[in-house]
Amino acid sequence: PNLPLSPSPNLPLSPSPNLPLSPSPTLPLSPSSFFWAIAFGISLGLSILVKHTTVLFLFTPIVWLAVGAVRQKAWGRLGQLTGALLLSAAVFGPWAKTNWLLILTGGKRATLDSAIAEGDPGINTIDAWIYYGQHLPEHISWPLLLIPLVGLILYWRRRQDSSSIFYLNSCRWLAVFWVGAYLINSLNINKDDRYVIPYLPVLSIFLAYCLTLWPSRWGRQIRWGTIGLAILAMLFHILPLGGALGNSLVQIISPGNSNYPYLGKEWPHREVIAEIIDREPYLQSTLGVLPSTPEINQHNLNFYGALANFQVYGRQVGTNLKQVPQDVRSLSWFVTKTGPQGSIRERIKKAQNAAVTAIENGDKFQLEKTWILPDYTNLNLYRKREQPVEVQPLNEGRSQVQLDRVTVAAKAVPGVALPVTYTWSGSWQQLQSGLVLVTWQNQQSGNIPPGQTFRILHDRAIAQATLHPGMLEADKFAVGFRVVDRTAMLPPANIAPGTYNLQATYLNRKTGETYPINVPAVSVKIEAEPLDMRSQAEPGNEDNTDKPELDLVTQLRAMATNLPKGLPGLEPVFEQIGRINQYDPIQDYTVQAEQTLEYRLKQEPNNLELAYALAFSRVLQQNVKSAIAALEKVTQLDSQNPYAYAYLAFVQLYGWHPKAAQTALKPALALNSNLPEIRILNGVAALMQGNLIQAWQDLQYLKKLKI
Repeated sequence: PNLPLSPSPNLPLSPSPNLPLSPSPTLPLSPSSFFWAIAFGISLGLSILVKHTTVLFLFTPIVWLAVGAVRQKAWGRLGQLTGALLLSAAVFGPWAKTNWLLILTGGKRATLDSAIAEGDPGINTIDAWIYYGQHLPEHISWPLLLIPLVGLILYWRRRQDSSSIFYLNSCRWLAVFWVGAYLINSLNINKDDRYVIPYLPVLSIFLAYCLTLWPSRWGRQIRWGTIGLAILAMLFHILPLGGALGNSLVQIISPGNSNYPYLGKEWPHREVIAEIIDREPYLQSTLGVLPSTPEINQHNLNFYGALANFQVYGRQVGTNLKQVPQDVRSLSWFVTKTGPQGSIRERIKKAQNAAVTAIENGDKFQLEKTWILPDYTNLNLYRKREQPVEVQPLNEGRSQVQLDRVTVAAKAVPGVALPVTYTWSGSWQQLQSGLVLVTWQNQQSGNIPPGQTFRILHDRAIAQATLHPGMLEADKFAVGFRVVDRTAMLPPANIAPGTYNLQATYLNRKTGETYPINVPAVSVKIEAEPLDMRSQAEPGNEDNTDKPELDLVTQLRAMATNLPKGLPGLEPVFEQIGRINQYDPIQDYTVQAEQTLEYRLKQEPNNLELAYALAFSRVLQQNVKSAIAALEKVTQLDSQNPYAYAYLAFVQLYGWHPKAAQTALKPALALNSNLPEIRILNGVAALMQGNLIQAWQDLQYLKKLKI
């Protein structure tokens, strides 16, 4: 407020003692300055919550203020700035503490991976540093860029004399902000105009200031003429007014892309979502989207699904050739498109083609509906012929959930996914809130040899948590429904041969209510099978679309069995997690797993396999406190495995508890002090505590780490 930006012809642009540009020790701290410091701290914290790249634009001004305060010994101002930064940290800190790893990994994808894919210039080239400067005319237009700068040059020449030095002190702060943001964003190897949009308002203030520097006798006409040209260029960019000649002229004045309003036939996004909901009114659906054009992609279909009470989610699948069979088995709805497929990178074209072929030419899907798009290509909606979940209203209500029928093969082999269909009935509230703990128990469990298991667990939510009320009226919630749930279970590879009978318990995930479920008389006979046959059927080795797909909770528990192996066991886990997260857009399967495993562990507190799976489910939810509690239980049960302590230490570090992490690693170091993973974690813990010598020694093991 104290820095005028609209000078009169007589306003000097030289330093003025009444216009302090940086903290001054002589300037008293007024109550209002404390108010603005608090306001700045809260605003900075909120802006980081909205978009953490805020720091790229505010880093240089904050450092400028801090250095100025130190140089002038303005300790009061420095204290205010420090307090504001601490206040901002209090605002965004809890979120950053939980998501810091996601920020780093997401930043890598958004910078390194994207820059490599798009062929952006490296930061060691001049093109990287002049990139945004070259694009300024596209951001602003030539009239708004050149005319103000000419006014600045003319003003500078008029004010020149032999005894004065030219200063633009009233614009210094704008220059600090803009130049700092320009340089820091130029360091980003991924170049895109959208990254620097936040500095354009500051640049516009400077250019508007320069427009006021034109000589008064024609300054008014210059300003109105500049504004008129800018408005005209804007209109030509947003409305198709001038035809081919007009477009050519506007590109000279204001280069850049024109964005005309779409006035043609409406694209069928709403109709696609409505068709899915009409066919499955009581289910939440995930739509596999194979094309990725500006008009048809997972983002805009997901948007229209969100408008429909979040009943349909759009997700891009078919991007990894090895995972195409699993994608096709896991989803019931797909859209394909003829003609151009959009921004499908070369490395995933084979995967997309394989997915399209499996859906359009296979016998598992049927064409539900086709729309002719405005670009004269076809959009095809496919639905699986045999639905994983079917919901049928009943004429009478149900007080409790019942298991009416179970359809399963009479015989199975260890380690091979086994198709099974459960038919449940009950009230809507009981079904939607229901977790079922299903156990297939060996009849001779008392005679099972050591090293073999005597049961198959198939715990999960009814209908795999896809029940959605949709347009169901409130007074219909108590009415009975039948749910046909087609899925598959996984007999463990070490399961003992024999006959297995069914047991089931209902667990209400909201209230904690439990009761036994009466089950039909059904059994499965597990036969012995050679090991080489079993290994071909382990999760992740599927190679065709005919095999049944395991529910996501079972897949999570199967992945958790790899955790005791350390890094070699984590590699297949990382490959699969991103895949199955696409199938469950809200990752509810992790909550299902946590709640069912908690119940199981209360009955079997010393079951190590369940303890690992519970810890894994909590880690996937980024629930640091509960994950630490679960991993502490794991270290008690698996006390001779150094990797158990490594997992606990990693989560402690993730939660910014380096001392606790170092304490957790002591038993692991005693067990095997030469494991690179253990020493590296110990080095990170030491580094976070300021022990640089210990950190340097331990982090040398990075050279030995095999990833």
